[in-house]
Amino acid sequence: MRSLRLERGWSLSRLSELVHYSKGYLSRVENGSRVPSPELARLCDDTMGTGGELARLLAGVAPPAPAGRTDPDGGADPDGGADGTGGKTGAAGAEDAAGAEGAWAPAPAARPVPAQLPAVGRMWGRQGELARVEAFLARQRGPAVIALDGIGGVGKTTFAVSLARGLSSSYPDGALFADLQTHGPAGLPAVCGDVAAGLLRSLGPLTAGTGVDPAERPALLRSALTERRVIVLLDDADSVAQVAPLLPAAGNSLFLVTSRRRMTGLSVRHGALRLSLDPLATDEAVLLLRRELGRRAAPDAADAHDAPDAPDDGSGRPAADPPAGSEGADEVLAVIAQRCAYLPLALQIAAERMAEQGLACAPALAAELGRARTRLDALALPGEAGTAVRSVFALSYRRLPDEQARALRLLALHPGSVAGAGATAALLGDSPATAARLLGELHAAHLVAEVEPGRYRMHDLLREYARELAEAQEGPAERTAAVGRALAWYLHTAEAAGDQLLGDNRHRPPVDPPPERCEPLRFDSTSDALEWCETERVNLLACARAARAAGSPVAWQLPYALWPFFFLRHHHVDQLNAGLVARQAADTRTDAGPLAAACAEIVLAGARAGLREHRAADGHYRRALDLFAAAADRVGEGGTLLGYAMSCVRQGRTAEAAGHVDRALELFTATGSTWGAACALAGIGEAHLVQGRPEAALAPLSLALELHRAHGSLWMQASTWTLTGTAHRERGDHEGAEDCYRRALELHARTGMRAGSAHALHQLGASLAARGLAARARRAWLTAWALYDGLGDPRAQDLRIRLATLPPCRTDRPDGARTPPSGGAVLLRERSR
Repeated sequence: MRSLRLERGWSLSRLSELVHYSKGYLSRVENGSRVPSPELARLCDDTMGTGGELARLLAGVAPPAPAGRTDPDGGADPDGGADGTGGKTGAAGAEDAAGAEGAWAPAPAARPVPAQLPAVGRMWGRQGELARVEAFLARQRGPAVIALDGIGGVGKTTFAVSLARGLSSSYPDGALFADLQTHGPAGLPAVCGDVAAGLLRSLGPLTAGTGVDPAERPALLRSALTERRVIVLLDDADSVAQVAPLLPAAGNSLFLVTSRRRMTGLSVRHGALRLSLDPLATDEAVLLLRRELGRRAAPDAADAHDAPDAPDDGSGRPAADPPAGSEGADEVLAVIAQRCAYLPLALQIAAERMAEQGLACAPALAAELGRARTRLDALALPGEAGTAVRSVFALSYRRLPDEQARALRLLALHPGSVAGAGATAALLGDSPATAARLLGELHAAHLVAEVEPGRYRMHDLLREYARELAEAQEGPAERTAAVGRALAWYLHTAEAAGDQLLGDNRHRPPVDPPPERCEPLRFDSTSDALEWCETERVNLLACARAARAAGSPVAWQLPYALWPFFFLRHHHVDQLNAGLVARQAADTRTDAGPLAAACAEIVLAGARAGLREHRAADGHYRRALDLFAAAADRVGEGGTLLGYAMSCVRQGRTAEAAGHVDRALELFTATGSTWGAACALAGIGEAHLVQGRPEAALAPLSLALELHRAHGSLWMQASTWTLTGTAHRERGDHEGAEDCYRRALELHARTGMRAGSAHALHQLGASLAARGLAARARRAWLTAWALYDGLGDPRAQDLRIRLATLPPCRTDRPDGARTPPSGGAVLLRERSR
């Protein structure tokens, strides 16, 4: 190796840069005091272009005698010897010495290379993380640090050990291991100086450092590692401060640090690659179960896979899959994996439980895991309490300060799956700022996951554990109060959103004020209100169900507050489900009264109307009318009449619809509801249009528009602008009509109501076609058709017919380009654009 290096004019430093081995290690190899590894021989062959010559020579080299070593760059080798002439060393020198004495004696045995990695199970999946490690190490110069963090039981140690094994050939000076004991039985993290002393002892007697002051041991360890190329696995770290003093600034060692906390400081201050390990993907989890069952059922095959010459992909996994189980087994295993929440520890326990009986017991285990109250009990093995999922979570929980521990317990009571600072603050009875801080601290400890900025989710199994803690450590009154504050926060925030969507003078049933330590959100714009509703949509349905289970009036109040959002954004199935929850709550609460039942019927009526089940909607409207009348709620009765009238219009019963609208206006006028009057006036204008009286429609529509502007509902304004545009169009004022339609489209774009946008475009196209602007009409109708078609609206078919009748036209396009021919092919091409 030295001869080849000198032929090329390379210094030892240059070779060190090219093969990423330390200069000191290479010097000892060239002097014969260290046998080179196959990895080094391969790297030198590749770097020097020698076609494998060094690798072939390595097979016949015996460990050399230590005497007479020299540094080829001049001067004495630090380990002894002063011959700087570059003469014989290693085996050749030993043979000469043996010939002089008449006998040859082998060199004294060197200290064994440390190999301290613990035995762990197999690692499955993690291909993305392995790729990131490979890319990181490929560009790393000098010592490298990889920090692995994740929830307890996610497989951090398994990943680290498997990774170290796969990289062992690149680190010929061995592998060191230290358990930092953060989550050990004593619960006392290891002291940095003690860890350093243990690692120094592993490196050899000259570097043991046991007599050195504990504060100086980390520095001695860093010095010792500078001339070595080792892997150091620091398992179960508590903090960056615990491990940072152990990390050298020079050399080529690799440090792997595992922790249940996010070790962000290692990446910021030490250039570490930080990997957060998540639970496995579904296919990886099923594969783990299937392979573990196969390995346990066929130990001989497993032994073959574990043999030293077994093919491996570098992650500790056999290259060939074991055979699959019986037909349909993967479906059952997928259910088990899902109920184990894809946590590797839980999956391993489930595999062990199935091992004795095989796949025959899988359905029974899946059923057992499906019962939330027994799931953590099922994920344990007899006599192995320390391995149980509950025990692993307990080790993380006991490290929490009291404030964080309480936050974790109460967060498990959240009715939904994802929580932000506002809802968490209500649960805790604290400020949003405090809640945000506590969520961040729990996130740092991997006890919640940040699914999007500011919103956190707890792992399913950890949530069950935290709920157990809440039931054991929080009294019933406190648990009820916490959930009540959360439900009230969602209800009053939803009411604030409804005010933005329908106007601040809309119909609102009376609700209790927010409790103390509950700060609902307020919205400055319709877009903000809609964004919150979309973000919280799943949680809002969960809150309605939780309120029904708790016997809270929020079960019917929340769906009624949300029906404008559901209808506006076409979440009709969600609205139907919310309405069913509301009706069940109204039927089962003895104190609910007719108002609760009436509000539930309105939610159901809107859902059925949105789903175009008009007969069913009519039944709900009629029941709501009777119930609002029984509750003496005249504004609610008037609003129901308007909804009923629109249902009648859709079914062609225009005379009946006009009667309902007139009666609604009487009720609103009598109660002084200007919001209701605006809605009724728009309904009167629409009735005139349906009956062919556009002139008569303009006055009520103009007054309705003025009132809706005062109340602030963009949705109501947009709908009224569309009706006003149609009135102008049918009077022959097409330019005035098109201006109205464009105003409606601008407002609908801000609310995101696709049906409203489609209807405005539909009417705009009619006005453009009447003016002979066929190309512009075509574009408007194509866009409307795509929206209708996406909503499953039957008006899409009407537009298809109209598009087919448009004449080809090229003169009214600003760019003069030729419009595509009409027909079905045009629709498909335009839609694909």
